[in-house]
Parts: sequence; C-alpha cells; structure tokens
Amino acid sequence: MWFSGVRLHARTTVLRLDDGNLLIHSPAPPSEGLVEALKALGPVRWLVVPNCFHHLGTPAAAARFPEAKVVAPKSALARNNDLKLHLDLHDAEFGEQLPEFEALPLDGVPFLDETVLFHRPTQTLLGADLVMEASARDHWTWRWAGRITGCYEQVRLPPDVRKKISEKTAAARSIKAMLERPAQRLIVAHAEIIEAGWRERLTEAWRREGVEV
Repeated sequence: MWFSGVRLHARTTVLRLDDGNLLIHSPAPPSEGLVEALKALGPVRWLVVPNCFHHLGTPAAAARFPEAKVVAPKSALARNNDLKLHLDLHDAEFGEQLPEFEALPLDGVPFLDETVLFHRPTQTLLGADLVMEASARDHWTWRWAGRITGCYEQVRLPPDVRKKISEKTAAARSIKAMLERPAQRLIVAHAEIIEAGWRERLTEAWRREGVEV
C-alpha cells in the first residue's frame, strides 16, 4: 500500500478457528489466487478490522465472502462509507462468540482506536499499528523513511501515532496487559513477525514516547 508517499507492506493474517472456520485479520482486497487458497483452508466466517485505519480492504473481502461477519470499531465507519458492520470490536459479544480470543483495547490512543487480540491456541498477539519496523526487504521509500523516523530495523511507534497519545497512564496499563499474556510472538501490520524479545522491544518502543510500563 502507498501511504504519504511511502510504499509499505501491510500484513493480513488468517487463522483457522477451533470450529474449522477462518478468521481474516486486517483483510486485504482478495485476489483470485487468495480466494482459492482460502477456500482450500476452510470457510471464511469472520473479517476483523483491528482499528479505525485498517478498513480499506474489508468491503472487497466482504463482497467475496458474504457469509462472513465484519467486526470493527465503530470509529472505522466514519472513514469508510462502504464498510458494513455486524459487530463492534469493543462489544463483549465478540469474545462470547470467539472464546479463543481475548480482546485487549489500546487505551489512551483514541486516534487509533486499536484493539489487540490474544489468540490463546497459538499464543499470538495480533495488532496492526501498535508498532512498526522497516527492514531490508521493504520498498526503498519505506527504507528511506524508516531511517529518518528511526523505524529502520528498530521497533517504534508509527510517526503519526507518537504525538497522538492522549493518556499515557492508560496506554501503559494497556501495554502492561499485553506483556502479561503468555504470547510467543507479536504480529503487526507493518513489520516482520516479532518473536525473540518481543516484550522488550514493545516496551522500549512505548517507553521512547514517554509511556512507562
């Protein structure tokens, strides 16, 4: 995707649920190849928009998978008139219908309105713009911008988020809750999968912005 003149990788994550159905986290507009690959894995029943920005591919995904429920924060509706919501991501009903997930809202940053999901069976934390990192495999525009913003080969908050933390104490509580989960990895939209030392890297990224966990 292109964002502010920079070409970024944007990750979509697919999970097979306990009942055999599929959940797509941060959906991308599905190509024919992706649709066929997903059909081979199982029926797509859930499309999850993790914050008020990662909604762009969801209407196209919903059109290809009409039986899927769309889950998103209501704040995303104001940004995308084509987005149709079945369930608010903040609603307790989400956890009741999918008990293998725990929803961990990122408080103190209403700019994002992000909710990180802890997937218990795979011990995985799923986020979107919680942190980001540029790497050697990224497009040259993001490698260049990553060096300028301190994100090259270093886990940091997105530059536009750093100045939008309205309540650092609330954000610290949220990050602490994520750190306490028995996760083996952290997956976000704009970085490689973070496994080794993910707790230390997440903590340091937020500490740099004055959020002491």
